[in-house]
Amino acid sequence: MTNIHFITYATHSEGTFEELINNKFNIPVKVLGWGEKWNGFMDKFKNMYKYIKTLPENDIIIFIDGFDSKINQPIDVIKKKFLEFNSDIILSQHYDTNYIQKKIFGVCKDNLVANSGLYMGYNIKIQELLNDTLISNYSSDDQTSLNTACKNFNNIKIDSKKNLFHNLDYIERYFNNKSKACFISTPGNLTFNRLIRAPGEYLPFIWKECLALIILIIIIYYTLKK
Repeated sequence: MTNIHFITYATHSEGTFEELINNKFNIPVKVLGWGEKWNGFMDKFKNMYKYIKTLPENDIIIFIDGFDSKINQPIDVIKKKFLEFNSDIILSQHYDTNYIQKKIFGVCKDNLVANSGLYMGYNIKIQELLNDTLISNYSSDDQTSLNTACKNFNNIKIDSKKNLFHNLDYIERYFNNKSKACFISTPGNLTFNRLIRAPGEYLPFIWKECLALIILIIIIYYTLKK
């Protein structure tokens, strides 16, 4: 029988962590990284890869973001929806696909940005994907690495219809948050810890755009001042 493993990464409790661990379906969630020092986003892939190598290769692995996500359906529904994809790995679609998001994270397939906070697949295939991100060292950002690596695999699908995973955009979070997806997440929530980390983590990807914007503002200012 194929077992399903629910896994998250969290060094501490924040956001939806307590709700995830104490979910209403009594699904046990394995916590990686607890109490450890945060070194960057790739810590999640490193710890995931190390842990799932100890599990049976044909088991099903589900990664759930520890601070933004919640389980929204029981295990039988989750497994049924996963099998309906007929794919080795299912990635969640990022909540936004604008220019800045694509510039930072890149695109995976079909011009869609995959979100690294929710993904599911057979263990051996997840290992192959994570190992590719680790040995290739595409980026210090896990989501950028995921979108780069996924182009190297043909057995990956993105849940664009949000049947399995639903990353709510900012409008949906307040006006349409009744999703029936198996997992619901609100990535990009602004917390103090994330705000102070954001410049160092994302500025390297968009510094040219930021510089151009500053120059444009200066030009407009002095033009209007004349």
